[in-house]
Amino acid sequence: MTEPTTHRLTWNDLPESVRARVGDVLGAPVRAHRSAHGGFSPSTAELVTARNGRTAFVKAVTARINAGSMRLNLQEAGNLERITPEVPAARLIASFSEGPWFVLMIEAVEGSLPTLPWRPSVLDAVLETLDVLQREATPSPLPSAPSVPDLIGEDLRGFERVHADPPADLDPWIRARIGDLATAGTDGIASLDGDTLCHTDLRADNLLVRADGSVVIVDWAWAGRGSRVADALQLLASVDDADGALDVDARIDALMDRHGASRSDATDVLAGILGFFVDASRWDIDPSLPTLGEHRRSSRDQLLPMVRRRWEREGRP
Repeated sequence: MTEPTTHRLTWNDLPESVRARVGDVLGAPVRAHRSAHGGFSPSTAELVTARNGRTAFVKAVTARINAGSMRLNLQEAGNLERITPEVPAARLIASFSEGPWFVLMIEAVEGSLPTLPWRPSVLDAVLETLDVLQREATPSPLPSAPSVPDLIGEDLRGFERVHADPPADLDPWIRARIGDLATAGTDGIASLDGDTLCHTDLRADNLLVRADGSVVIVDWAWAGRGSRVADALQLLASVDDADGALDVDARIDALMDRHGASRSDATDVLAGILGFFVDASRWDIDPSLPTLGEHRRSSRDQLLPMVRRRWEREGRP
């Protein structure tokens, strides 16, 4: 599982040779550029326009700046080359290496990130888009992609690590049932298996909403094969619904019912995601990703009440 930050390179950080190559692909030099916000990687996130009017979204990074981001960009290029047109994704225009830089050029989508806090209508539109994704991409057009359990299974074992080495400030409700929460997280991993194309890293900053309300999914580095509900559960786990206005809990139950899946499986997955954030809240922070610590703590604190409500409603000890 990855997490958002806004510490990014910009267009002006790229060497002239890279900027020239981008212009060559577009058929004319770049005349305008604008930085996008959000996301995990320090890689550029630039919307560029060439003198001939062609546009692209440009992601570029070097291994020296962040080897993990370089690897993810390479993965995303391979995934986008194979994703079929029916998938609601931004398309790959080109990818290339220029010296130590690896560059992705992706279709520039006329849209914006969902406004936070979420509006109910936008959340509904995103969930409908995920239903389209599972209809159009089952079986997965990326049959060699790793399974969702393989991609994020270790992350969802966070409560096992917390059980083995609990922090002093562990929430009392968690401390009292840490063994059962660890078991739930493990059970949740198994329930995420399947043959649907999954984004596997779905949050608000990986979505673009067009003016007509349609939704495009971006940042496909973590594409995998999983259950029909895997992406929607990961998204809903990230939605802050402290006042209950979005009724996320009920949306999760409706999702599971719609796909013939057990509501308790959802609780297991959510427990696993919570375990990831409880464990990750005590990790050291990479200086190149300065907002990570606060994100981990806030994600932990907003998800705990929902897991607790579901746990108690299901009569778990």
